Amino acid sequence: MKIAFIGLMFSFSAAAIEVEQLSNWFEQARYQKIVTEINQQPELIQQPDLTAFYVQAMFNLRQREEANTLLNQLITEYPQHSELLYLAGINKIVLAADGNIFKARQRTSDGLQLLLRAVTADAHNYPAQHALITFYQSAPAAAGGSPELAAEQATILAALNPLQGALARIQILILDERLSEAVALIDKHLATRPNQPDLLAVKASILARQNAYLVAQQLYSETAKFSVKPSQRYGALYQVGRLAVLTNSNVLEGITALSEYIGYYNETDQSRLNWAKLRLVQLFLLAGSEARAELLFADIANTTSADQDFMDLKDKIKLQLAAPL
Repeated sequence: MKIAFIGLMFSFSAAAIEVEQLSNWFEQARYQKIVTEINQQPELIQQPDLTAFYVQAMFNLRQREEANTLLNQLITEYPQHSELLYLAGINKIVLAADGNIFKARQRTSDGLQLLLRAVTADAHNYPAQHALITFYQSAPAAAGGSPELAAEQATILAALNPLQGALARIQILILDERLSEAVALIDKHLATRPNQPDLLAVKASILARQNAYLVAQQLYSETAKFSVKPSQRYGALYQVGRLAVLTNSNVLEGITALSEYIGYYNETDQSRLNWAKLRLVQLFLLAGSEARAELLFADIANTTSADQDFMDLKDKIKLQLAAPL
């Protein structure tokens, strides 16, 4: 009996280590590593908490149809697993928007029902709550959208978690293009939570949209300072560097931010990595560090991308570096 109990303890410990490891890989955008690891150990698919990371890695590797097939199986096996229901729901909605028009209506309907099941299974699954509210606010009525239901769900969420409810109401205002009201609501909550990174980040994103780049840059710096989630911290650092290029100000701060971002994500599947390197090249040139700019540019000189804006900027910088002093 004692041996069996020790074995049970070991199995739980091993699973915990696996979840922590996959979480770290996911945060650092090592999506292909996650997929490879689980493909080599298919028995891990039977652990839904691990599989959730696998599925999200597939999303980021643009394997959404494959993920849809897997999720259809998983939600049958684990019908009360809120995270898998949420992932299945948002994936169907994304596929409906991007894919076959004849499948779109059914996938949208299925996606909505899965989001509802996700929040029913776990009302504290906040990503699922926000996805449901965003759907209600932004989808057409024929597809199940309803601003009234969005507001109702935000009220329900606020009763569970005041901060998450506030973020939901702010998102509703943003989706409705009521940006001044959104900023006013953010400021109201920042008055009592001045260092709350989610509030700082969303305010920064609104001000950046309004071309208030200098204030947005400062808010992103504060977001990075107070974030506990790596994805949020490094996402804010990326924006600090990007805005430094656009404003030609706080250049040294931008260089530090992008250097840290690149150091964290280098040789990973982070989709913004090459953009970060290109922006850092620009900042080196603004700082008069042409040798550092040339060295970093050599790292991405042969990079190709479907993003035409990236390719155009890369060609422009190449000409700039080749021009005589």
